[in-house]
Amino acid sequence: MGCQICRACNTAAIGWLALTLSPSWVSGSIWHPETQPFQPEISKKGEIMKQTKSQLNRLYHPLFSFPALLLFSLFFLMPSVIGFAYSFTDWNQYLPDIHFVGLANFKQIFSERISTMALKNTLIFAAVTTLGKNVFGLGLALLLNNKLRGRTVWRAIFFSPAVFSTIVVGLVFSAVLHPKGLLNSALGAHHLGILQQKWLTDKNIVMITVSFVEIWMYAGFHMAIYMAGLQSIPVEFVEASLIDGASFRQQFRYIVFPLIIPSFNVNLVMSLIGGFKVFDMVYVLTNGGPGFASQVVSTLVFRAFGEGRWGYGTALNLMLFLIIYIISLFVLGFFRKREIEY
Repeated sequence: MGCQICRACNTAAIGWLALTLSPSWVSGSIWHPETQPFQPEISKKGEIMKQTKSQLNRLYHPLFSFPALLLFSLFFLMPSVIGFAYSFTDWNQYLPDIHFVGLANFKQIFSERISTMALKNTLIFAAVTTLGKNVFGLGLALLLNNKLRGRTVWRAIFFSPAVFSTIVVGLVFSAVLHPKGLLNSALGAHHLGILQQKWLTDKNIVMITVSFVEIWMYAGFHMAIYMAGLQSIPVEFVEASLIDGASFRQQFRYIVFPLIIPSFNVNLVMSLIGGFKVFDMVYVLTNGGPGFASQVVSTLVFRAFGEGRWGYGTALNLMLFLIIYIISLFVLGFFRKREIEY
């Protein structure tokens, strides 16, 4: 009898303790499974998020962005507008006054042999590097997205050239691509002398050579962007295609590529802009030579400003800006329509 009383007391004590420590008791309500089924408080969380967002909007007034807009206007917008105006003048260091000359600077750009060659070289460089960066970057991303031994190390190795200084890369490749440099010496040692070239002094191949150095440097950077897109693809899509018997080519065409179009869009625009704006790689490797064979628009602008032809230089800059803007706008509009949301 005493044992039964003790057990009853213990049971009552445990029940009271559980009731006391229950979150529902603390919150002032008791949860009964039969009458109050458990429901996550999603609506309350949503209300809290809305309240937090409104509080942040009140805390960070739109006027807080005024200093940033002011700095952007002073150091970017105003110089751009002033440069746009100066491109229609004869502004240079040899004339005391500035005169409006209309489209004379632009006529000079398309009439001089050097400037037309620079335009042609810029287009060749932008086309070759855009194609190479995206082909090699996407190929590396597809390869290193698989479960390979040491894939993290390989990713770091392929990405590392993008971290190097362009000047350092240019100086190293200047020695490697010298007529008596490492590349030609290696080809000769392996009885491939027929492939030896004057990589940086032959006007027929110099732009292709510089383009491949640029591709080597930045293919790993574009690989990283493609890998981010590949790793965001739901695994269920790929597994379903494997169950249906899709080949690798079919997976890439119908599943992978449509889902990484945002990454492709970013890489394409970035590589195009970088290709049209190239300066440092050409300047370090060839300085526009041999002769004017590797002159690009940016090196021509540098040369024009060095000679004191500031109006002509700003006209070249304006023309380059318009080319980049029109091409980038077309590319963004074309591929953005093909993006798939999932």
